Amino acid sequence: MNRNWPSDWKPNYVQYGAGEFPLSNPETRGIADFILAHPNIASGQSYHNAGGMILRGPGVDYQESAYPREDVAVYDAIANTGEDLLPYYKSMVTYKDLYSVHGGFTDWLSEGLGVYAFTNELWNSGKYFQRDITSPDDERMWLFRDRLQFGQVFKDYTEYDHPQYGKVLIGGLNKWSSRTTPTFMLEEECHRNFAFTMFHADQMPRLEWGPTEIERVGDADLWMVTVEIKNSRLMPTRAGIQARENIGSADILSCEPGQGARVAMSGSIRQRRDTSLDEERHEPGRVQVPRGVPGKGSLLHRFYVEGPKGATLKLSYHSERAADIETTLTLAPRARE
Repeated sequence: MNRNWPSDWKPNYVQYGAGEFPLSNPETRGIADFILAHPNIASGQSYHNAGGMILRGPGVDYQESAYPREDVAVYDAIANTGEDLLPYYKSMVTYKDLYSVHGGFTDWLSEGLGVYAFTNELWNSGKYFQRDITSPDDERMWLFRDRLQFGQVFKDYTEYDHPQYGKVLIGGLNKWSSRTTPTFMLEEECHRNFAFTMFHADQMPRLEWGPTEIERVGDADLWMVTVEIKNSRLMPTRAGIQARENIGSADILSCEPGQGARVAMSGSIRQRRDTSLDEERHEPGRVQVPRGVPGKGSLLHRFYVEGPKGATLKLSYHSERAADIETTLTLAPRARE
């Protein structure tokens, strides 16, 4: 199933396990249908085994340019914390640090949908011995199996009369002998990976209004309203690849004046004291924000509203991948609030 996804899919003769065509398996099709029906999905997490890795795309070198710098910064920040939460795990890029993958699940999420996605490869050899070990030799492994797992991973060989091959030996190491967390260490392994996944999820964008300023312009009923939308999490409301490739819907910042008022002009600004703005010419009261609100950052926008003192303004910010926020202001001179 991890080679059956649309992004950079290659047929079976290029990569075994690809399937007849992207999403040819009913399981992958079902998952894809669910994800596509929920554009609010901002992050994705897979679990494989083994190796102790926190993997992200791309799966092939020629897709490296598909990951904008701002997206790579988000991946690195989350994965670096993951290395602290998961001892002996390493943050890795699939094609660079492991091997090439075509049609991978996390690659489809990242490159096709702009969803921040990781694959955790559960368990590694360092966990056996609680120290960094590049490749444990057989003698060490048998010490671990005999002295800590008490024979649970080995079945004594017994003779068996096979109808085709005659007398054979059955036994040896079972499925718990490698690539799988020993049962007595399973609780910690699950807990730590759960903690990483919750940290990953907690970095989805969370918006709030920053300080607002309302100033009267001259003696007329014209007001300059400066608003700030802040994001306290690492992930932006729109991933860099979403903005670049026009994936999904742009965020919308709206200013709806009450009766007797109208938005005459608006535009984005970089600093509060800017005297010029990047004007929104078409719908100054309903502004598309294709790049969204950056992670651990904010955006500023300025509205010029014509209306009498005391008129109300309803401000709202809508994003596919963050909870909508709204507030109501009254046209009256005031400093930042």
